[in-house]
Amino acid sequence: MIENGDLILHYLERLGVKYVFGVPGGSIEPLYNALARSERRGGPKAVLARHESGAAFMADGYARATGKLGVCISTSGPGATNLLTGVANAYADGIPMLVITAQPSIERFGLGAFQEGSCTGINTVSIFDSCTRFNTLVSHPAQLEHKLLMAIGYALSNQPGPVHLSVPLDIMRAKSPDPAGNLNMRAFINHEVVPSAESVHRLLKELAYVQKATLVIGEGCAGAMEPLLALAESRNWLIVTTPMGKGLVSEYHPLYRGVFGLGGHESARDALHPDNAERVIVIGSALDEVTTGGWDPNAIFSNRLIHLSGNPDHLSRSVMSRLSILGSPRLLLEPFAKYLKHAAPRKQKYLPGADGFPKHVKYADKEACLDVEAPVKPQALYWALSQACPRNTPVLMDTGNSFLWGVHYWRTNPPLSDSTKLFHIGMGFATMGWAIGAAVGMALARPDTPVICFTGDGSMLMSGQEITVARELDLNILFIVLNDSHLGMIKHGQRLGRAEDIANRLPQVDFAAMAKAAGLPSQRITRLKELDDIGVDSLFSKPGPFVLDVVVDSEQVPPMRQRTKVLTGGNHEQQVRIPDESLV
Repeated sequence: MIENGDLILHYLERLGVKYVFGVPGGSIEPLYNALARSERRGGPKAVLARHESGAAFMADGYARATGKLGVCISTSGPGATNLLTGVANAYADGIPMLVITAQPSIERFGLGAFQEGSCTGINTVSIFDSCTRFNTLVSHPAQLEHKLLMAIGYALSNQPGPVHLSVPLDIMRAKSPDPAGNLNMRAFINHEVVPSAESVHRLLKELAYVQKATLVIGEGCAGAMEPLLALAESRNWLIVTTPMGKGLVSEYHPLYRGVFGLGGHESARDALHPDNAERVIVIGSALDEVTTGGWDPNAIFSNRLIHLSGNPDHLSRSVMSRLSILGSPRLLLEPFAKYLKHAAPRKQKYLPGADGFPKHVKYADKEACLDVEAPVKPQALYWALSQACPRNTPVLMDTGNSFLWGVHYWRTNPPLSDSTKLFHIGMGFATMGWAIGAAVGMALARPDTPVICFTGDGSMLMSGQEITVARELDLNILFIVLNDSHLGMIKHGQRLGRAEDIANRLPQVDFAAMAKAAGLPSQRITRLKELDDIGVDSLFSKPGPFVLDVVVDSEQVPPMRQRTKVLTGGNHEQQVRIPDESLV
């Protein structure tokens, strides 16, 4: 017989999970005891976050990097509620995550137990109900194994996301039979959805004679890029990515036209115009505000749309489409490439223009990318570092100006494999501070490569304490703080929409000094030329974390016209002059 905490660790070990992120407390102590025993035998290890939201962000980053289950745990009461924002962020982005929170012993429910979160108090199970795929209280010891397996199945399904088990103290301590070899785990592997033969036939018929089309690559295309590119090249169809899909195709591919959506490129919008696209084929993406350019009817959100995805959630908003098909992008695209290939694929040349930029992507304010004078232009910082970092470097962009600059100006390297994704943003719920914790989880998953985290001063003040986890574990993470003493996205959004200038200023903070006080090496720079003094290559090659505090030009306006348009109303440009992306 083993304790139920050991039972949980047994299944995590079988799934290949190496880390469990959390903050301990009295009610979750039996699970931490099981983690201590797990570590001694080489199983999953405990990672101590500084705040439970950071633990959830770390589990999120670990899951994105590995494709495995991210796991975060907390004690009862405030430990559980502190997890909530990170869990909601994972839910919005479809990240598989197992969330385990504690409760006082079930016999104490309703008696005012310390940090009680039961149905008779502040009901934490109810709180998680809207941001999880499966959510339950384990009320009897015999339930735990089957509810755990049900939760894992939901988390790793074709509608992936967080699942939540609330486990009382006495049930976590209870004994169960050793499960070795009892139940197989094959049902809990994310199997591809096989499209029906009829749907594939309809798709081939719909596209057989289309001369002009644009393929829109979402994050769900990872693992399907080879047949997708073969199809595009054989038909000379244009390619754009969503913000979440950025990085799955080389920006120098001659058919690539940039990112469409928040922070995107005018060339991508042009590629989706009816004159250039008889059909718009969206693959592996949900049709949310960020992806559709604020539901632009002249781009994706029209009856020219063909929507393909293995995730049924993605298809729920494509009611205006000509055709929506549920199926694995890889399995859908392979017959495309086979039957629609009327000629041998063209030999594609991945060559930059004379100025080093991709030839067919229209950047706003391209000149700012080459400006090395003070104060630092964010455009120049992103462009310079994206060219200097090693090819296999994952980069995370935090919510705010960080991801707006990143979507537009970060030059992604050609992926090393069909399923590699190196550019990461959390745009579904857009939680400030997400990237800081997620970078820790990603660095643990990828110990042989550096990880870059771009964050703002606002996010750093919210969640910057998690950099000390990177120091404790000696993780090779370059934390880059865009320091402009403002909540930049708020400031520029207010200006563009002619709102009141209020509640966007932050104090001037020396984040390099803060990092040094926490034991991390750091440097503050005020002009881009100072990167040469530091030695950019050394930032990626030296072990351990580094904090680069960059004083950026706070007057540089990020590419956010689409977001301002949505906030100010559908026909806002008749009342408010919003600058074109090419001017901002």
